[in-house]
Amino acid sequence: MGTGLAMSVKPIQSAYGWRLLGYGVGLAGAGGLLSWLWLIWLVAHAEGVPPAEVGKADVVVALAGSLDRSVYAQSLVAQGLAPASMSTLLDPFCLQAQGSRSACTTAVRNTIDEAVALRRIFARERFTKVIVVTSRYHLARARVVFGTIFAGGDTAVHMVSPPGDRISGPRIRREALSYLPSLFGAVMARMVPAFYEWLVRNQPVCPDPGVPPIE
Repeated sequence: MGTGLAMSVKPIQSAYGWRLLGYGVGLAGAGGLLSWLWLIWLVAHAEGVPPAEVGKADVVVALAGSLDRSVYAQSLVAQGLAPASMSTLLDPFCLQAQGSRSACTTAVRNTIDEAVALRRIFARERFTKVIVVTSRYHLARARVVFGTIFAGGDTAVHMVSPPGDRISGPRIRREALSYLPSLFGAVMARMVPAFYEWLVRNQPVCPDPGVPPIE
């Protein structure tokens, strides 16, 4: 009788264990789906700060990528929101001092590199308020990266995007997939720079349009 009872208990325990496993997998799947939907929503609904609300800034910076970012940055300067605009690919203040373009390129590879390079430049120039221009689809990820890199600093960074900038489904999904890896990378760049450099060691440098390509 004792043996029979033990044999009947084992299937019950086994069924209970499988049920718990099923619940765990279901909860994990639901959590993953909700997280994905939240990231999609975050990217799709990101909005830049209206430039008029920022007021006078020290400089307007266009992140590397679409040409419309640079065009819009220049238009903000024309509106009197900053004395000058700059790209993240070149340190213009270094260029003014040294006159060598090759010595003043930032060699950035991604948004995290851009934020790190700009933090160094802004600290040196003692900038307290800057406007950063990027595409609307890139706003959410750029904002979390810059927020991480500039945390605790003396420079207020205001993100804007060109007016009328539309956002497509594929770009939303791509940015949502990149959001958490970029956040992790930004944290590593602040906390463990050597490890971050190891992680991105094989990433290509963003091309400088001012330097002709090697043929």
